[in-house]
Amino acid sequence: MRRLLLALLPGLLAGCALLGTSPGRSPEPSSPGQATPAAAEAPLAAQAEADATGRGVTVALTLINVGRRPLTLRYAAQVNWGGCGLPPYVALSREGGSAVAGPAPEGRLNCPELQFTRTLRPGETLTLRRTLPSLPPGAYTLTAWFDGEVGGKTVRVQAPAVSLEVR
Repeated sequence: MRRLLLALLPGLLAGCALLGTSPGRSPEPSSPGQATPAAAEAPLAAQAEADATGRGVTVALTLINVGRRPLTLRYAAQVNWGGCGLPPYVALSREGGSAVAGPAPEGRLNCPELQFTRTLRPGETLTLRRTLPSLPPGAYTLTAWFDGEVGGKTVRVQAPAVSLEVR
């Protein structure tokens, strides 16, 4: 059974990079560039990058352990951008304000209950990537964040918003 899950995992997660909402969980980040109070307790810093190509928008979120002790992160797949996916989670708005809705999921989505764990030594980084579908030409603001657990506490670590130009 475990072998079967491991064999299917890449395929399941490959289709996961496609904004929906999972019940009881808000996909919207806090104000761009600000961490929620829970995240402020975690010694993590975040930095986002985004690049638009003909195939879509590639988003990278780098988490950095800025503390003095190893830090164990736990995270699982959640609904974001029309499907189940792993962090980074993203929100987009047009430059100047209006939010950009992601693709609507078809029917109710239940993400697989897979738990991932990663321990970061002090100063160590973890870069999480995903690809979003292509966007119409224009200027956008992208916000990326990580939702998970650190030391048994739920945290959201959000990177400052980045500008994105789609041609």
